[in-house]
Amino acid sequence: MNKARIAVLTTLTLSVLNLCFMILSVLTRTRLFLDYPSMVITLFTVFLITLGVLSIWHLFAGLDGQVMSGKVLLLLAVEYFVVYVAGIANIFPRSVAPMGQTLFAMEMLGAGLAVLLFVSASRYIKTAPTHTST
Repeated sequence: MNKARIAVLTTLTLSVLNLCFMILSVLTRTRLFLDYPSMVITLFTVFLITLGVLSIWHLFAGLDGQVMSGKVLLLLAVEYFVVYVAGIANIFPRSVAPMGQTLFAMEMLGAGLAVLLFVSASRYIKTAPTHTST
């Protein structure tokens, strides 16, 4: 395995773990999203779960020796970054209860991991084998 692929797999693994801890922990359950209809919060939760599932799928593709899609990795990195920055900046979702320090630290970590994922995915794209159809 080349270094770029190892970097992608490591960063993506840490991103998935961070996202899972945030979704499944009590840290986010203490926040109230009264200003949003339940459909908006449901769609946001489905988006986060889809982001996690796509990330896990990419992990297994990378671990199995299959070629991971660099463009999808870049898209995942951007989506992680946007979600975390929107949360940190209190753009979406806004909560009646303030964000705790632990949750804030996890979101900062997630944003940092998103940047690292973007950089490592960019390097992976340059080094990944390309398949040509004949």
